[in-house]
Amino acid sequence: MKTINNLLWVLFAGVLLVSCGKADYRKTPGGMPYQLIKGSDTQQIKEGDFIKVHFTRKIKDSVYFTTEGGLPVYMQVAKIAQPYDISELWTSMKLGDSVIATQMLDTFIKRDPQSVPKDFKRGDKITYYLKVVGVFKSDSAARADYDNLNKQWLDGEIKTIEKYLADKKITAQKTPSGSFVEILNPGTGNLIDSGKYISVNYTGTSWSGKTFDSNTDSTFQHVGPYPFVAGTGAMIKGFDEAMMFLKPGGKAKIYIPSVLAYAGSPGSPLIKPYENLIFEVEIVTVQDKAPVQPRVPGSSIQPVQQ
Repeated sequence: MKTINNLLWVLFAGVLLVSCGKADYRKTPGGMPYQLIKGSDTQQIKEGDFIKVHFTRKIKDSVYFTTEGGLPVYMQVAKIAQPYDISELWTSMKLGDSVIATQMLDTFIKRDPQSVPKDFKRGDKITYYLKVVGVFKSDSAARADYDNLNKQWLDGEIKTIEKYLADKKITAQKTPSGSFVEILNPGTGNLIDSGKYISVNYTGTSWSGKTFDSNTDSTFQHVGPYPFVAGTGAMIKGFDEAMMFLKPGGKAKIYIPSVLAYAGSPGSPLIKPYENLIFEVEIVTVQDKAPVQPRVPGSSIQPVQQ
């Protein structure tokens, strides 16, 4: 798989060719300026196709999102494109084509100021660098490609964690999907079953050692045991599966591949895209089911039974 560094080199090389007439400076129907750098493939993208794309989005000179060092994104080409948006370009592109596109934030502010994130400012310029690296005619074909790529990536992350554990002589159990659980205190009683209502204390650290979240540290402003129903997908997969290895009162460290955590969208500046994570966890309570929440006076919504 090509890295985004190779992609950006190709894109910037395309920019240098503009003056030679090899790439055109154009505008979409919605007014978005872009440059198209044509690849050598002849497969045209059509409405309804599923495409695989590597891209980077920058605000001014800062990278806001990138697939660099990670997996491409998959999406379906909609029948109706959004004006002043990348979606206007898909059906004019072919497999292997690259695009550099720019958007002025002032345009979005003028159209719908309420939809603009608060950390964006007037005058900001958004730049996209993207390349289409796959085109599929069906959801099943795109899904198969995604699953295969995802498995390869996860296998690599598992090997990285296994080496880390071996180097530090840490004994840990592997969950079905590929997280690793180091038991610090086994606790007492039975192992937690799927469907049990539990509460935990936890601290999460990035692979580089930075604490990004904790419910025992007041810095993160949510001190107190965190409740959820185990084994039902209420938590990230690598964390959720690890609960089945613990007993009431138990403590453990969980080593989680990024694909079983937040993958390329961690949602925190303290976690890098596709960064493996470590959680230290303590099981505080285990109940058969969630307690019934009191009905809000005047509400027609009944509490959900777990």
